[in-house]
Amino acid sequence: MARKGTGKSIENAQDKLTPGATDAKSLYRTFIDAIVDQRLLPGTRLNELAMSKLFDVSRREMGHLFTRLECEGLVVPIQNRGAFVASPDAQEARAIFGARKSIEAGIVELAATRASGADFKVLEKSIADEDALRRAGRMREAIKESGRFHLLLADIAGNAILADLVKQLVARTSLVTSLYDNASGMSCWHDDHGKLIGHLRARRTKRAIDTMRQHLDDLEASLDLSVKIGSKADLRTIFGLPSEQPKK
Repeated sequence: MARKGTGKSIENAQDKLTPGATDAKSLYRTFIDAIVDQRLLPGTRLNELAMSKLFDVSRREMGHLFTRLECEGLVVPIQNRGAFVASPDAQEARAIFGARKSIEAGIVELAATRASGADFKVLEKSIADEDALRRAGRMREAIKESGRFHLLLADIAGNAILADLVKQLVARTSLVTSLYDNASGMSCWHDDHGKLIGHLRARRTKRAIDTMRQHLDDLEASLDLSVKIGSKADLRTIFGLPSEQPKK
């Protein structure tokens, strides 16, 4: 029997936010979305005054957002220079994957006892959507969808604290994959999601946990942690905001 509320919360996890939304929750999610789908890249400078004007919010509101993102390891303040999107080094990258392996093993164990037929349909749709994006060559969107699969699984597990941790870690993983070239290894491990669903359907909990751990091991191994990739982008383009009109 499907659990009440699960379908609604899963649907909420799929909501697409309008760039430039000004309430605190939407502004936060707009930034998280930009990090997860790798539009907002590591090392990008976030000027508090400029960003508050860009989103038409007060500097105080933007400052609160930066503080929250800093607490989650996504933004780093540098004295006399401002705030920057975090650029995890190799040691931090390994720590992020280590944390994910421990936390998501627990999530899989919980999901194995709770997942309903409706939940499996949502997960399978996520896999199909990711596959379609990969076939279309839309790799950035495919990577985002891959991360969303993990968020949906965390929602099914029914532990809000673990789900929040996974959201933060998925965003930090996006920073890692932005920085370290892993194009050569991105094509082989995404089938693991389908294998994981198969084990969950059959209630093979240990095999499901092992599959999740191996999945994250393979993703980590595909990264070249010796090479950092630098990139710059216009903030209006990143957040999908209209181009600034030249002053007359």
